Parts: sequence; C-alpha cells; structure tokens
Amino acid sequence: MRLRLRALHRYRKVIYAGTGIGAFITSLLMFFLYFAIGLRYPFPLQTMVILVVIGFISFPGVVDFTYGRWRSKVDDAIPRMITDVTSSVKTGVSLIKAFEVAAERDYGPLSEELKAMRAQLSWGVTFEDAMKSIMKRVDTLIARRAFQLFIEANRAGGRIEDLLDAIRNHIVELHNIQKERRATLRPYVVITYIAFGVFLAIAWVLVSQFFTNVLSIQSKVGAAGASIFSGLGGLDLASIKSVFFQMALIEAVFGGLGAGKLGEASFSAGFKHIVILVIVAILVFAIWI
Repeated sequence: MRLRLRALHRYRKVIYAGTGIGAFITSLLMFFLYFAIGLRYPFPLQTMVILVVIGFISFPGVVDFTYGRWRSKVDDAIPRMITDVTSSVKTGVSLIKAFEVAAERDYGPLSEELKAMRAQLSWGVTFEDAMKSIMKRVDTLIARRAFQLFIEANRAGGRIEDLLDAIRNHIVELHNIQKERRATLRPYVVITYIAFGVFLAIAWVLVSQFFTNVLSIQSKVGAAGASIFSGLGGLDLASIKSVFFQMALIEAVFGGLGAGKLGEASFSAGFKHIVILVIVAILVFAIWI
C-alpha cells in the first residue's frame, strides 16, 4: 500500500485537481440539501463544509507524506552507497561494476532504484543514461548532485579514486547541512503546535467561563440588562462554540501548512500536520468545550 501511494505522487496534479473538484461539488450538494430539503447535519453547515474540504485534501496529503518519507530514506542511504561504491572502485573494479555490486546491498528504498539501474545496464543502456534515469526517478537535490557527479567521474576515466573521495565528502557534507537545517527549524514546528494549543486554551476559557457566565446573567436580568448585552443579541452558547470551532479548523489548516513549510520546506508536507491539528481540535471541542 505504501509503495502504491508513493507511486501516485507522479499524478499529483490530477489528484489535486480531482480532490478540489470533489470538495467543491460536495460542498454545493450540502448547501442544496440544507436549503432545499432542510437536511440537518451533526455540525453547522459552515463547519461541515470546512470538514469536508479538509477530508478531501487528506488523501493527497497522505500521498505526499509517503512520498516525502521515501525521498528522505533515499537521501539518507546515498552517502552509505557512495562510500561502498568508492571502496569497490579502490579494489580495482570499474565504476559500473561497483554500482552493480552495490545493487545487491541493502540501502532501503534506494536498493530498488539501483536494481532498476542494473537491469537497464544489462539491457545495453549506457551508464550515463542509466544515471539520468535514476536521477529522474528519485529527483532529490542530493540524488541529482550525486549521480551527476558520477556521470562526470565516468567521463573523466582513468584512476578516479581521488575524485570519488571528493564526491563522497561533498555529498556527506551536503546531507549533513540538510539535516542541520531540519534540526534548526524543527523548534519552529513545535511553536506552531504550541500556538494552536494556546488558541484552544483561550477558546476553552472564553466559552466555558466568560460566555457561559455572561449568557447566564443575561437570561436572569432579561430586558433590564438588554442594553448591557446588546452586542450578544441573537447569540447562544451553541453558536459561539460553533464559531470558535470553525476558527480552530481554519487555524489548523494554515498552521499545518506553515509547519510543513518550516519543517520540510514544502507546503504539501504540512498536510499531515493539518490532519493532526484537526483531530486535536475535534477532540478538544467534543470533550471539554
């Protein structure tokens, strides 16, 4: 299942378009059923529309999440693969043979790509074309940089051991820089969750303490206090809870997108944060508010 979901990423434009159209049509249908035949939903209409949109974008979010995990595992395995290839070349084998040997080792998801490359070489595909093919399939910065350098090393010919050592050092340094960047930005992702928690805490205080007491007093004083509570005219506690719940869902969407951009430099990576924040919001409002 994970492999199939990851493979769907190549059709991400179609998936995004399909989920967007599906969310739009479903929302229109909900409006029609609500106003035409008076169908009632578990939540207010506006809240249901927000939940439907979030539900539709969850699927491309899962696809992007599995694809991102796969890319990260490939990037983590590339430095080890380069070290093994360099060691094989130093024993006297050719660069092509070193990659064929590396295809037999366990590098996680990268091993599948190396086996595909080895199959291409056995079919008569040139080393350069096989390298370009794996660059296209993996399509990460480290993969493109590493395999392009291997192409240049193969073109150079002769004794390339020193050149391979330089490639290994460069890729290891690039990988470490990316890991350091993610580690540096990770606290900002945590801040997003803390900010969302603060919003939920404030919503709980306002709904459970302030508005509950104010509406209780308003019902007791009646018309005598109408001028004091004129700003709350026509509102009840259920409506106030609904407004805060909608605000929490909107906060979850934009906070999740921001967390994805900060943590993994991609808005699509924020879909998993959106799902988590939405689930937390639903639980908090269902249990405490």
